[in-house]
Amino acid sequence: MQDNQQGYIITSSLAMADKLTCDEIWQITFSGQVIKGARWVPNLAPSAPLFNKYRLLWQGRPEEEWWPQYEAAFKEEMTSHAGINQLRQLWKLVNEGKVIALVCFCADHKYCHRRLIAEILEKSGIRTKEYRPPVIEKTAVLDQPSLF
Repeated sequence: MQDNQQGYIITSSLAMADKLTCDEIWQITFSGQVIKGARWVPNLAPSAPLFNKYRLLWQGRPEEEWWPQYEAAFKEEMTSHAGINQLRQLWKLVNEGKVIALVCFCADHKYCHRRLIAEILEKSGIRTKEYRPPVIEKTAVLDQPSLF
Protein backbone atom coordinates (compact mmCIF):
# COMPACT_ATOMS: atom_id res chain seq x y z
CA MET A 1 0.00 0.00 0.00
CA GLN A 2 1.37 3.40 -0.90
CA ASP A 3 1.51 6.24 1.62
CA ASN A 4 -1.22 8.88 1.59
CA GLN A 5 -3.83 6.51 0.17
CA GLN A 6 -7.10 5.88 1.90
CA GLY A 7 -7.54 2.33 3.08
CA TYR A 8 -10.75 0.38 2.66
CA ILE A 9 -12.42 -2.96 3.31
CA ILE A 10 -12.92 -5.70 0.74
CA THR A 11 -15.49 -8.39 1.49
CA SER A 12 -15.51 -11.71 -0.30
CA SER A 13 -16.07 -15.43 -0.05
CA LEU A 14 -13.17 -17.63 1.03
CA ALA A 15 -13.17 -19.15 -2.44
CA MET A 16 -11.97 -15.81 -3.87
CA ALA A 17 -9.32 -15.07 -1.21
CA ASP A 18 -6.41 -15.87 -3.51
CA LYS A 19 -7.67 -13.26 -6.00
CA LEU A 20 -7.70 -10.36 -3.52
CA THR A 21 -5.12 -7.59 -3.44
CA CYS A 22 -4.91 -6.39 0.13
CA ASP A 23 -2.63 -5.87 3.11
CA GLU A 24 -4.34 -8.41 5.37
CA ILE A 25 -7.01 -11.09 5.09
CA TRP A 26 -9.27 -11.56 8.09
CA GLN A 27 -11.18 -14.85 8.08
CA ILE A 28 -14.41 -14.00 9.89
CA THR A 29 -15.77 -17.51 10.35
CA PHE A 30 -17.27 -19.21 13.36
CA SER A 31 -14.94 -22.17 12.90
CA GLY A 32 -13.10 -24.04 10.24
CA GLN A 33 -9.57 -24.34 9.02
CA VAL A 34 -7.91 -20.97 8.61
CA ILE A 35 -6.66 -20.37 5.10
CA LYS A 36 -2.96 -19.80 4.60
CA GLY A 37 -1.94 -16.21 5.20
CA ALA A 38 -5.21 -15.24 6.89
CA ARG A 39 -5.87 -14.08 10.41
CA TRP A 40 -8.81 -15.84 12.08
CA VAL A 41 -11.13 -13.27 13.67
CA PRO A 42 -14.06 -15.13 15.27
CA ASN A 43 -15.29 -11.97 17.04
CA LEU A 44 -16.60 -10.77 13.67
CA ALA A 45 -18.38 -14.06 12.97
CA PRO A 46 -21.79 -15.17 14.20
CA SER A 47 -21.73 -16.69 17.67
CA ALA A 48 -22.10 -20.46 18.11
CA PRO A 49 -25.78 -20.14 19.13
CA LEU A 50 -26.63 -17.92 16.15
CA PHE A 51 -24.67 -20.10 13.72
CA ASN A 52 -26.36 -23.26 15.04
CA LYS A 53 -29.80 -21.64 14.87
CA TYR A 54 -29.14 -20.88 11.21
CA ARG A 55 -27.91 -24.43 10.51
CA LEU A 56 -30.71 -26.18 12.39
CA LEU A 57 -33.72 -23.95 11.70
CA TRP A 58 -33.11 -21.73 8.71
CA GLN A 59 -30.64 -23.30 6.29
CA GLY A 60 -32.38 -24.20 3.04
CA ARG A 61 -35.46 -22.08 3.81
CA PRO A 62 -36.33 -18.92 1.88
CA GLU A 63 -34.22 -16.00 3.11
CA GLU A 64 -37.19 -13.70 3.59
CA GLU A 65 -38.42 -16.07 6.34
CA TRP A 66 -35.33 -15.87 8.55
CA TRP A 67 -33.01 -13.10 7.38
CA PRO A 68 -34.60 -10.24 9.38
CA GLN A 69 -34.18 -12.27 12.60
CA TYR A 70 -30.62 -13.24 11.73
CA GLU A 71 -29.68 -9.67 10.82
CA ALA A 72 -31.05 -8.25 14.07
CA ALA A 73 -29.33 -10.94 16.16
CA PHE A 74 -25.97 -10.49 14.42
CA LYS A 75 -26.06 -6.70 14.72
CA GLU A 76 -26.82 -7.12 18.43
CA GLU A 77 -23.79 -9.42 18.75
CA MET A 78 -21.60 -6.74 17.17
CA THR A 79 -22.46 -4.41 20.07
CA SER A 80 -20.57 -6.72 22.45
CA HIS A 81 -17.25 -5.57 23.87
CA ALA A 82 -15.33 -8.06 21.69
CA GLY A 83 -17.21 -7.07 18.53
CA ILE A 84 -16.76 -3.35 19.12
CA ASN A 85 -13.02 -3.80 19.80
CA GLN A 86 -12.53 -5.69 16.52
CA LEU A 87 -14.52 -3.10 14.58
CA ARG A 88 -12.40 -0.34 16.14
CA GLN A 89 -9.23 -2.19 15.18
CA LEU A 90 -10.46 -2.44 11.57
CA TRP A 91 -11.34 1.26 11.58
CA LYS A 92 -7.86 2.13 12.85
CA LEU A 93 -6.07 0.00 10.24
CA VAL A 94 -8.14 1.43 7.40
CA ASN A 95 -7.49 4.96 8.59
CA GLU A 96 -3.76 4.12 8.52
CA GLY A 97 -4.20 3.35 4.82
CA LYS A 98 -4.49 -0.43 5.01
CA VAL A 99 -6.69 -2.52 2.74
CA ILE A 100 -8.24 -5.33 4.77
CA ALA A 101 -10.20 -8.22 3.27
CA LEU A 102 -12.97 -9.84 5.29
CA VAL A 103 -13.70 -13.37 4.04
CA CYS A 104 -16.14 -16.07 5.07
CA PHE A 105 -17.75 -19.21 3.63
CA CYS A 106 -20.89 -17.59 2.21
CA ALA A 107 -21.00 -17.50 -1.58
CA ASP A 108 -23.61 -14.70 -1.75
CA HIS A 109 -22.95 -11.59 0.31
CA LYS A 110 -26.59 -10.50 0.18
CA TYR A 111 -27.51 -12.86 3.03
CA CYS A 112 -24.19 -12.85 4.85
CA HIS A 113 -22.73 -11.33 8.00
CA ARG A 114 -19.80 -9.85 6.04
CA ARG A 115 -22.26 -7.49 4.33
CA LEU A 116 -23.64 -6.48 7.73
CA ILE A 117 -20.13 -5.71 8.99
CA ALA A 118 -19.48 -3.65 5.85
CA GLU A 119 -22.68 -1.66 6.51
CA ILE A 120 -21.61 -1.00 10.11
CA LEU A 121 -18.19 0.22 8.93
CA GLU A 122 -19.69 2.39 6.19
CA LYS A 123 -21.69 4.24 8.86
CA SER A 124 -18.31 5.08 10.45
CA GLY A 125 -16.98 6.52 7.20
CA ILE A 126 -15.07 3.43 6.02
CA ARG A 127 -15.25 2.59 2.31
CA THR A 128 -16.14 -1.02 1.56
CA LYS A 129 -16.59 -3.08 -1.56
CA GLU A 130 -17.61 -6.66 -2.29
CA TYR A 131 -15.14 -8.45 -4.54
CA ARG A 132 -16.79 -10.03 -7.52
CA PRO A 133 -14.69 -11.90 -10.05
CA PRO A 134 -14.55 -10.39 -13.50
CA VAL A 135 -17.16 -11.71 -15.88
CA ILE A 136 -15.68 -13.61 -18.75
CA GLU A 137 -17.56 -12.76 -21.88
CA LYS A 138 -18.41 -15.56 -24.23
CA THR A 139 -16.63 -15.20 -27.51
CA ALA A 140 -17.86 -16.33 -30.86
CA VAL A 141 -17.37 -19.99 -31.55
CA LEU A 142 -14.62 -20.48 -34.08
CA ASP A 143 -15.01 -23.13 -36.72
CA GLN A 144 -12.26 -25.67 -36.31
CA PRO A 145 -11.23 -27.15 -39.63
CA SER A 146 -11.46 -30.88 -39.73
CA LEU A 147 -8.33 -32.90 -40.22
CA PHE A 148 -10.30 -35.67 -41.92
